[in-house]
Amino acid sequence: MKSAALAESVKAPQATFNNVYLIHARIDGPLKMSGDECLARFRQQLKATNNTALRNFNKLDNNFKFVVLTLANRLEPSSFKPEEIGKPFEYFEQTRRLLIIRSMNEITRWGCLLPARFSKHDCYLAE
Repeated sequence: MKSAALAESVKAPQATFNNVYLIHARIDGPLKMSGDECLARFRQQLKATNNTALRNFNKLDNNFKFVVLTLANRLEPSSFKPEEIGKPFEYFEQTRRLLIIRSMNEITRWGCLLPARFSKHDCYLAE
């Protein structure tokens, strides 16, 4: 049993292809840029939610930010001040954001070295 809508064939209007409209098309050639410039521009054009460092730094609490900034200060002394602990990732300039990323990568590496959880009973030592 066919439906009434499918029983009748509807002809699509014929489109003319001699009028070409270039919407958002570049008529000049692309700009020459280095690989780093290309990646930087690409990252800037992505949504902020696609930036994993930004998303993970901003979603965690001030205790985590304290640990990250303290570790970054160990890498480069006096890079961060105590009053900057609650600031979002976008607040910092690029060189300090790189330090934050290095610190978060170091913390991630620690997570691979340690077990998921320690028992509180490990405080007792064998004699």
